[in-house]
Amino acid sequence: MKVLGISGSPTRNSNTDALIEAILAATGAETDFIKLSEINVGPCIACMKCVYTNECVLNDHFRWLSGKVTEADAIVIGSPTYYGAASAFTKAFIERLYSKRHVKLLTARKIAATVAVGVAAEKMVVQWLENALRAGGMEIVGSMTAKGTPCCFVCGPGGSCNYTVWNAYSKELTGMDLGVEKAYKDYLEILPDNKPYAHGSARILKNYRSVKDEPVVMAEAQRIGKLIRDRIENLK
Repeated sequence: MKVLGISGSPTRNSNTDALIEAILAATGAETDFIKLSEINVGPCIACMKCVYTNECVLNDHFRWLSGKVTEADAIVIGSPTYYGAASAFTKAFIERLYSKRHVKLLTARKIAATVAVGVAAEKMVVQWLENALRAGGMEIVGSMTAKGTPCCFVCGPGGSCNYTVWNAYSKELTGMDLGVEKAYKDYLEILPDNKPYAHGSARILKNYRSVKDEPVVMAEAQRIGKLIRDRIENLK
């Protein structure tokens, strides 16, 4: 039994990485973990030269990575949430999987799980990942989301910047309460004089939010790993 974990997060030891690795560990299987930011996988260029061969002709690391995808019984894919979407690394990888779909659908009947980490749009990203993998014939046995660390916590001027993440996702700008203030109440205090995109004013209480400090989140990752193990064993 082989399980492949793929992270679309470029951040070293990221929350996305931690959740994927926790899922992998809980499978009890032979596993491999790959960070897309450490290899070169570019976007699909729609040349359609893969139609009859199911092999992408672009000369980058996807040729090597696609072999690992083909060999794996299960795949765990995770992404941080950037601008309300999956990271460019994740998106490029998903696009390149298209080469495996033509005629033979080589990813059919593989087991899959998805992870998305973000501030406000992680549920949309995990749903997008689910839909993309289902289009490749994969069976989704588990998906999870978690809150991550807004870049404004560590960038330097985050507390006083007018254009912070919490201001971008504010009710004043979006017309919706996306729950950012509530979700980060132990990490962030938005001060009374804060005015989105006019005057930023907040006190950052903690600079990093780690999923490893959240037992419920880590337990969900372990649960998904066990679901992968059980599903693969049932298919034997």
